[in-house]
Amino acid sequence: MYYKVKKGDMLGKISKKYKIPVQFILAHNSIITNADMIFEGQLIYIPNLEDIPVNKFKFSEKLTADDIIKKAKSVIGKKIIYKLGAGGMDEKYHLPTKDGKCDCSGFVCWVLGLSRKTKIPFYQPGGWIYTDSMVDDINRNTGIFDRLTVPEVGCIVVYGAGKEIGHVGLVSEVENGRMKKVIHCSSGNYSSFNDAIQETSPKVFERADALWGRFVG
Repeated sequence: MYYKVKKGDMLGKISKKYKIPVQFILAHNSIITNADMIFEGQLIYIPNLEDIPVNKFKFSEKLTADDIIKKAKSVIGKKIIYKLGAGGMDEKYHLPTKDGKCDCSGFVCWVLGLSRKTKIPFYQPGGWIYTDSMVDDINRNTGIFDRLTVPEVGCIVVYGAGKEIGHVGLVSEVENGRMKKVIHCSSGNYSSFNDAIQETSPKVFERADALWGRFVG
């Protein structure tokens, strides 16, 4: 369906109204390059999450930090293209995407053996695992991520969308209680390496609103 922007509308407000992540709306409206730059009268396509197949939530064997990092590193060099809202739908596929395109949340969900479209109760309504819902999960006492005060290998590092798109990655190296390396899927990686998934310094995540979470299933 299409939504006609009204005076005073913000993308976050529209997102909450239709229970659709901002990132997913942006992914289906390439003409919008900045979440704050929508205007009265503009037509925005609102994707229907109900049209996306839902995987029942179930967790496989307990993942160790080594398992997580090994799987994450296995797709570096696969020339994945960054695309917002893509990837992470089939956790059993040998790549995080079937069409060669993925974003940060899709990559992390695939590594952890999750489908980003899920029936996990904490993520209802909507059932979409993305950066903002991961932040909400970490900040509460229930969910699939436990909050950490210091990073550890295999944990996620995430921040939500504010005036920009949120981002999430997997901490792959820690030294003296600080992140040293992170594996993540990003447009910046794709621009620099022609490959969206890379192990880099944690610079992009070194910000006051970034959180660490251990996946507990």
